[in-house]
Amino acid sequence: MARLNRLLDVGARITSWVALGFLAFMMLAITLDVVARASIGRAVPGLFEMTELSMVMVVFMGLGATLLDDGHIRVTMLTERLPAPLARISTTLAWGFAALTFLLLAWPATQEAEYSFSIREFRWGYFQVPIWWAKIAVAAGLWFAALQSAVHALRIAAKQVDPLASDHSEPNMH
Repeated sequence: MARLNRLLDVGARITSWVALGFLAFMMLAITLDVVARASIGRAVPGLFEMTELSMVMVVFMGLGATLLDDGHIRVTMLTERLPAPLARISTTLAWGFAALTFLLLAWPATQEAEYSFSIREFRWGYFQVPIWWAKIAVAAGLWFAALQSAVHALRIAAKQVDPLASDHSEPNMH
């Protein structure tokens, strides 16, 4: 399981760099668009459509990095007060339900991505912008998040991760 977790960590780092690249593009594109609007009174053709797709990529490629950084929203008020075995069970269940939720989102996203790819779907704006690739990335990001959440739940259940630790460290031996 440790080997799978390391592989998932590498995957999360790769997808986070992809998300970071799209975020950098968005920042540059929006800045360029603002400057163009102020100086020539018009938007740069196609930048709006490309920033829309970039936002999708930032969100769904950033899911994996969020787990690495412990950035998912969670409320620990109850689990901090539970005995350690119950805290472990409840945290394992929570991550299991998170994995299930990602799976429930990934399945229709995959079907939509398959259809979008089959028709080479695009979005009209100033010009045709293909969007099928972003739909495939959304589905891939959701499947990755589901796998990552399921493995994290298993690691908590197997006592490889302290359910109350915020840095996914080894079990607390106090």
